[in-house]
Amino acid sequence: MSKRVHMFRAILGLVAAVTMSSCASTEEGVANGEDRRSEKKAPVVEGLFLAPTDKEVHTIQVYRTGNETSTPLIRLGSGETITVSFDILNSNSRPLTAYFYHANRDWKRDLTPAEYLTTFQREDLLDYSISRVTDIAYTHYTYRFPTQGIDFRISGNYIVRITEQGMEDEVLFERPFFVSEQAMALNIRLDNVLIAGRGYTSIQPTVQFTPPTTHANAFDYGVCFVRNDRYQMARCSARTALAVLPDIAFYLEPEDSFQLTPASYFLDLSEIRVGGRIESTDLSIQPPVVAVAPDYARFPGTGLAPFLNGQTVVDAVVRNVVDPEVSAEYAKVFFRFVPLGEVRASGRVVLTGSFNNWVFDEENIMDWNVEEGWYEGDVLLKQGHYEYHYLFDDPRLQEAATGAPPQFRNLYTTFVYLADVLLQSDRLLSATGILTQ
Repeated sequence: MSKRVHMFRAILGLVAAVTMSSCASTEEGVANGEDRRSEKKAPVVEGLFLAPTDKEVHTIQVYRTGNETSTPLIRLGSGETITVSFDILNSNSRPLTAYFYHANRDWKRDLTPAEYLTTFQREDLLDYSISRVTDIAYTHYTYRFPTQGIDFRISGNYIVRITEQGMEDEVLFERPFFVSEQAMALNIRLDNVLIAGRGYTSIQPTVQFTPPTTHANAFDYGVCFVRNDRYQMARCSARTALAVLPDIAFYLEPEDSFQLTPASYFLDLSEIRVGGRIESTDLSIQPPVVAVAPDYARFPGTGLAPFLNGQTVVDAVVRNVVDPEVSAEYAKVFFRFVPLGEVRASGRVVLTGSFNNWVFDEENIMDWNVEEGWYEGDVLLKQGHYEYHYLFDDPRLQEAATGAPPQFRNLYTTFVYLADVLLQSDRLLSATGILTQ
């Protein structure tokens, strides 16, 4: 592995450490007003480090082909595919390359390509098109796999890396996906539990299954629970309930359960026109400018909104152009956040969402407008549907979010792993999602 790869992983680790101590950068950080005292002991996966996304890359989508909000999960050898879709904001169209990495349940990259790929170790992306009659020129790429050139020998956690053609270290972005054996049915129960200090009940998942083989030790299995595809915040358990033998059951302790958090804000940018939460537009400049209605700290989240599973949706919602992949426009979207009493908060206010994979990005630190009494910032977005929220340090804003109505509609996905001594890695035996209402 190159020095450059090691360097950006070290930088990511340092940024994550600083961010967690000051301005939370994950789904269940202080931005959502969650009491993190119980999270100190929670079995949260912290090994999923992805290469930083190149600044010219926008609107990255990774999903099981056919549904833009679906988890990027396929069954081994099933013929199902995963779609990777994205834009590069220039007209310098050229082939790119996809590389693939296997990882264990803690997202530590392991094994050699020959151990987990059946044919080639990489594949060039040749399906790309220049945008058509758009204010901002961009090149759109669509890549679906497995293909004749790329297929997988074993199940598990995977990471796809998109790079400049043939240059593994010239990284444009990375995203996780999953290949499962779907070897057994999972009986999943989601219990509501009341935890002291939390305003609403929390979700405590339990999974029970019949092991597909008698050769493995019960303690070789492990389970991770994920909410709304936020893999960085997976909660994993090795707590085995042997009382159900010959079945095996895993569960989270109540204090490690998923606390309900305020709903994300929703933006319908399917059309660049006034309406809904779009307050004004200026089509006289390139790119057009869109102003979203202010978001208020005392009213966190958007009440009625479609469930996006934390994803960006383009093709299914953009109706005013023939081919949204190459004809949808980009707009500079202007966001405003009004703190309590229109008084400047202590610390930073940061915008994050499905448009940047829900990560902390210094470019999205918002500016304080003293005259208007709000924070403001803009993001370049393609037409589509987006979810977003704000990250902040101020404990007053955390307290305000704590009392907000929670988001009850969530997708909880259970991943069951087996430590394979022959592979010296983890196989993904089964994965199943349950959508709560």
